Parts: sequence; C-alpha cells; structure tokens
Amino acid sequence: MIDSNNSSEEEHIPERDLQIHNTSAFILDIEKKELSQLEVAESDEDYLRFVHGIVHEVSTQDGRQFVVNSEHTEVLGIINGILDGTQEFEEVKVIAERLLRVEIDAQEQIAKLGKQLHEGLLIISHITDRGTEKIIICKAETLSYIERTTFTQQDGFPIKKKIFKSAQIVFDESHEITDILINDINDTIPRYWWDGFLELSKKYDDEENTKRAFTMIDSKVLTKIKKESNPDYWNLRSTTIHYFRSNDEFDIDDYIEKCFNRYTPEFEDLDLNKFKDTIRELPRKQNFDTRFSLVRKAITAKVKSTIKLEENIDLVLKGEVHSGTIEGFVNGNQEKGIFIKTSKGYEEFKKPS
Repeated sequence: MIDSNNSSEEEHIPERDLQIHNTSAFILDIEKKELSQLEVAESDEDYLRFVHGIVHEVSTQDGRQFVVNSEHTEVLGIINGILDGTQEFEEVKVIAERLLRVEIDAQEQIAKLGKQLHEGLLIISHITDRGTEKIIICKAETLSYIERTTFTQQDGFPIKKKIFKSAQIVFDESHEITDILINDINDTIPRYWWDGFLELSKKYDDEENTKRAFTMIDSKVLTKIKKESNPDYWNLRSTTIHYFRSNDEFDIDDYIEKCFNRYTPEFEDLDLNKFKDTIRELPRKQNFDTRFSLVRKAITAKVKSTIKLEENIDLVLKGEVHSGTIEGFVNGNQEKGIFIKTSKGYEEFKKPS
C-alpha cells in the first residue's frame, strides 16, 4: 500500500511539460517470490499523485551513463517494440517478471552476508518530457511505519522521501537511444540492477572517470580561480585533492557541497557561484559521470606542485595542504614573505640561542 498518512504534506511538483502516456506498477515480493500488478482507477488520486511525483523526480535527475550491450536484450527488446508500435505497453509485465527473477538470485547471494533486499513497487512509465520521449523504470522500496491513529505497524511507500533505483532511457525522434541514466539513492548502484536486470555496461569506467573529473576540475575551474586569487586556488586545490583521495565515491553535488559551499574565500570578491555552475556543466561537456567510484591511484601523478620562491628556492607540495599551513604576509618593513607552520622546518632554521 502507499502511505497516505502524509498526503496532506505532499511535496509541491513544479509545473513543466511532462506527459505520462502509459504507466504500470507491480509489487515485487522477493520472500514469497510473487509478482502482482496494481489495478488503479482514475479516482485513486493519492496513487496518481505519488506516481507523477516519482516520474517527475526521476526524469529531472542526472545519473551515471550506461550503454547497451545489445539491442536484442529482453528489456530493451520490449521497450523498442512498444516505441515502434509492434508491442502493447502491457508487455512491460515481462520486464517486472525479469526483475523479480534477478532480485531473487541477488538475494540468495547477499543472504550469506546477512543482507536483504526489500519488497518494492516497480513503476514503468512511457513519457514525453519537454518534447523528449523517455522510458522510466524505477523501484520504490517498502517502508514500515506506525500508523498515527491506530498506532499499528503498517507497510507503505514513502511520499516525501522516495527511496528507489531508477533507469531513464532517452530517445531521439527516430526512437534511437541517446542516453541511458542509472541512479540509486544509496552510495553505489548494485550490479544486479544495471547488469543482471537491464544488461547494460558502464559508458566510462571508474579509473577513466576519476582521471577526467580531477583533470577537468583542475584545468577548467581551479586554474581560473588562480587568476583571481592565489591563496584561494591553493586552498581549493588542496581540498579537492583531499576529496578525491579520502572518499570512496564521487558525487558532483557532494563535491560542491564539501569543497565549495563550506569554503569561505580569502579574497572577498571571489564569486564561487560562477565556478560551481561551471563544475555542474563539466560532466556533459568533458565526458565523465556525475557519480562514480573513485580510484585513488588515478590521481597520484597530479598531486605534486612546485612553486618557485627565489632563483635557488622551490616550494614543493606533494599532497593536500590544509588551510592555515602556508600563508603570505607583509612585515613592518613592507617586505613580502610566506609563513609555513612546521615544527620540523623550525628545528632546521631556528636561530641559535
């Protein structure tokens, strides 16, 4: 069932040109190994609002890019048949049956680790989104909650926070696939979803993604910041290197939040918002994913930097440098210099007492 207790608190769905041509929904019960299709009337407003909200959310998301292994795989074969008119939309039930089989097999594998897949609602929709034709496949997982009037435990699907895996298959006017975007609210996209179920391959591997994302952020964003403010360049480059070396996953919104939103510029006139906009545009323009598993070894060669201080003195940075470790200053005689906070260096250069 859908948790309608929160229906009075439903989130506002922005107006936009979104047409839902056909939708089917199925309950996947992995434990009982059963599939049941929901029969919904036009009068079921809560359900229709729930489905429209999920389709809207999925169709506005970006995601990891995938490519087809073959046009003749089961899921894509049915989808292509629906789009070219050789199959009825009702055939999507075969897609739901396939996912149930794949999830049963996946459950048998992860049961050894004490993990469990959950019953869920699979939604398959054929839509036109701002003039672009798409097939949306997504799964909302069942949540347990306490009903607020009877205080009994019930199961339902979340309205405000939708928990699901999704696939967004985008077509051009000739019904040729232009994009396949896969997403999961969890940290990683499980292999059974994109490989076992949809039979897809990653467009870019993780090492390629890591190299390209770091290189493009460094060359297209950080070097431009350097032209406006050297201290902010070094601080942001340091936090960027730290992000790539200390996290398991890259997520572009998470990167912007941790490295830019939480940063206060040394140069007050530095407009970070324009650089954040540039970062958001990079994946599409420079061919990498907005989300992927980081491969730390892919960026080690790009960490070292050398700054010439004097003709015979270089400052070599071999990794991330925390804010406040190195600072520029002007003394009372108007002589410019840098201060480096270091106990080891102090022992080497301290004046004898």
